Amino acid sequence: MRGHYAFNPHLWFTVAAAALSLLLAGYTWRRRTVPGAVSLLFALLIALAIELSATLVLAAVEAPTKIFWTEFEHLWILPAVSAGLCFLLEYAGLSRWLTRRTTVLLAVPCVLYVLLTVTNGAHHAVWTGFSVGSFVHPVRGWAGWFFAVYGYAVAFTNSVIVVWLWIRFPRLRWAATVLFCGQMVSRFTFLVQERMGNPSAAVDPAALGIAFTLATYAIALFGLDMFHLVPVARGTMIEQMSDGVLVLDRQHHIVDINPAGARILGLPAGAPSPEDAARILPELCGPIYPPNGPPLGLARMSIGTGSLSRQYEVNRSALDDRRGYRRGYLIVLHDVTEQEKAQEQFLEQQRALATSQERDRVGRELHDSLGQVLGFVKMQAQTARQMLRKGRSGQADRYLGQLVAVAQDAHADVREYIVSARTGVGSDSHFLAALENYLGHLHRDYGTRAKLEVAPEWAEAGLVPTVRVQLFSIIHEALTNVRKHAKTSNVHIRLGITGESAEAIVQDDGAGFEPDLETPRNGKKFGLHFMQERAQEVGGNVTIHSVPGAGTQVIIRVPAERSSHESLGG
Repeated sequence: MRGHYAFNPHLWFTVAAAALSLLLAGYTWRRRTVPGAVSLLFALLIALAIELSATLVLAAVEAPTKIFWTEFEHLWILPAVSAGLCFLLEYAGLSRWLTRRTTVLLAVPCVLYVLLTVTNGAHHAVWTGFSVGSFVHPVRGWAGWFFAVYGYAVAFTNSVIVVWLWIRFPRLRWAATVLFCGQMVSRFTFLVQERMGNPSAAVDPAALGIAFTLATYAIALFGLDMFHLVPVARGTMIEQMSDGVLVLDRQHHIVDINPAGARILGLPAGAPSPEDAARILPELCGPIYPPNGPPLGLARMSIGTGSLSRQYEVNRSALDDRRGYRRGYLIVLHDVTEQEKAQEQFLEQQRALATSQERDRVGRELHDSLGQVLGFVKMQAQTARQMLRKGRSGQADRYLGQLVAVAQDAHADVREYIVSARTGVGSDSHFLAALENYLGHLHRDYGTRAKLEVAPEWAEAGLVPTVRVQLFSIIHEALTNVRKHAKTSNVHIRLGITGESAEAIVQDDGAGFEPDLETPRNGKKFGLHFMQERAQEVGGNVTIHSVPGAGTQVIIRVPAERSSHESLGG
């Protein structure tokens, strides 16, 4: 509004209050994702409008100008109190009360108040007049008194929520105390205005109350970390979580714990005593904090003994502010007992399935290989019998010698199947242990010296039981071919990880062969076919490199998965 304005020493107070509201608004905008921050931002911007209006009231010279800016200033008081209620409801975790219907009910009185104030000249329901001196004192009409009572009711609700915060969340008691004091002083200044005007200064009591409230919010936000360390007013969500939640300060003291966390760790509700914290933290947090590094991510721990033992996944993270300053630590305990039981049950079913499939496959292989051998034996025996009838004993003896050699090979094959069944990867066997056991058998019974080389990353990979059984069987078949056909006693086995695959390489320095020219007559072709078939069944493959006189290399690749429950070596 146009008019004459002049400097007044009291202007410094309202200008400082306006600057403080602008500073707090900027701080809140940067943390607008925090529950209630948007509502607080609106309240601070409204406070800025009130303080600027109070500044213009003090600077104005003519009475009409002072009255105009006083009306404009009081126009924002009820919206400011309503926005403060929305902030406290969200911050305290009581958002369930802040429904769309509640928001509309809060907005309607504010809109009516603004409309009646703007049109007050036509009905004088809000203000019947103004007493103008160094301070402008409005005289309320019937609507003014109605909205004043409504405003005090909303303000009283705000105070009740602050008291509830003080009782419910011990970590927030200092902040709640400061906010409560600010609200009480603000209410007192308004009551002084209603009863006596402003006997002590020329500044509007409304501006004084808003300024003091702004100061308390500055203390709570900047001095007491109201928006920092503890998740802002955890509310019912964290309170009712089945996961345990702990908040530690920079010195690793437990400053907050939800009911589930207290129950899991056997600690009292709220912030536990230093003795309780000292008892549990070494086990829970001892390995979390390296001397010169950030906390680790996930870990596992067991709580309880015997049948009461529970397994927990511990998620540890740092609580840093936007400047990267370490404010504390957050620990979440998630019960994975049932998940691990289900995982173990699934693995047991996989092991049983793998064992059953392996028995069926061994039966088919015995039928194919031994069936071929027995057919050969039958033919040779019949031929030897005919030679004996004709008196050709020399030829008959030669056929019988071949029968003996074939029978010895068949006996060795059957024995290999039995040894494989005993040393193979069953439900209780470990892959490396079973393989080393089988290599020991080869050396003792056949003199085959097998060198096993295992890459370090092998222990970090995992194989499902069906894949593990097939990989062991393929390696076993490759070693059987070395024993029977390579004409060497030296073989080298390397186990490693290539990308997403587990890789096993069986290398010998024996006679070698030409893979494309091999025929099934000596059984080798059947063995190569079985190896490829096994690998393809689990999504893998077998590659064979061999040159006559230069040895043979068998490369086996099967799918591997990263697993914390089971590794290839365990």
